[in-house]
Amino acid sequence: MKLSAFEKIIRKVVREEIDYALQREISFLKEELIHQTPKQRIIENPDNTQEVENFRAKLKAQMPPPNFNTGNDTLNSLLSETAMFPTPEETFTINDPVNQFINKDYRPVMDAIGKKKDFRP
Repeated sequence: MKLSAFEKIIRKVVREEIDYALQREISFLKEELIHQTPKQRIIENPDNTQEVENFRAKLKAQMPPPNFNTGNDTLNSLLSETAMFPTPEETFTINDPVNQFINKDYRPVMDAIGKKKDFRP
């Protein structure tokens, strides 16, 4: 048997074994994910909004103002203005429809999607 033919056979066997081992490991990991209980989600309590705002104010007070030294005054002022721009939480009020849409609890929808995905007639 020629050396090149022997080398090709060994490569083919090694490739098949690696494919088989990867498929086995992937199926094992998929099974683990399916049987794993989802981690509990932390939902912000609307009762402690004042505490959250106080905490954010303390954080902002502790952070030094950004200092941009790019050599271009226009760029520096633009970067400073952008850094001081309010966060989305500050721009949207609690009763704002966009805020309600973003913070909506989508767990029932995702559960229904999961059930439909697993359904096989």
